[in-house]
Amino acid sequence: MNGRISLKTCGITRADDAAAAVGLGADWLGFIFYPPSPRNLSREQYTALLPKLPATKKVAVCVEPSPAELAGLAALGFDALQVHFPHTTPAHVIGAWAETVGINRLWLAPRLPPGQDVKPEWLPLADTFLLDTFHPDKFGGTGETGDWPKFTRHREAHPGKTWILSGGLNPENIAAAVTATGAKFIDVNSGVEQAPGIKSPAKLQALVLALHNAAKHENPRY
Repeated sequence: MNGRISLKTCGITRADDAAAAVGLGADWLGFIFYPPSPRNLSREQYTALLPKLPATKKVAVCVEPSPAELAGLAALGFDALQVHFPHTTPAHVIGAWAETVGINRLWLAPRLPPGQDVKPEWLPLADTFLLDTFHPDKFGGTGETGDWPKFTRHREAHPGKTWILSGGLNPENIAAAVTATGAKFIDVNSGVEQAPGIKSPAKLQALVLALHNAAKHENPRY
């Protein structure tokens, strides 16, 4: 594990939480556009929140969008679009997302059951892949720890891609997670909350401190 680890704080619903996350070193803020999520925002709610947000990179998180829906989110000025989808999604559907926003802005977050890996035909369609904990009925946000060996295998097999580790990361396990996986980019959500959609500054601070300490242990120049 060499160099700085990028941090995305996802499920932001309040300006104060966004400011706290960025103040503690978050590189990305994630906003969820998926009505079943307790952290869901409408486009109108996000537009109202936007003037109050700090100037940092922002990613829209959505589930199986139509190209038109994805284009609508992209038009709000997001730096990236994170799309969750079942592993059975046809490649031409994923290709339409890539055509809509570009492979450099598309983050693919496939729901991979045990024994399933990222399909080779997906790899040319995005520069960034996020691997979250598998749940048969949910797209992320479970708070459960993911399959770290699977993440490590993908990261090592395809070093030209950006791999984001997600799923149940919190101040207590983040050091073990980055040490075990060599992750250079992590995504946190429920593990730094006091309630769904409400971040805990204390948990955020503890996670960032643990993350820094883990990186320094591996690389004293961090």
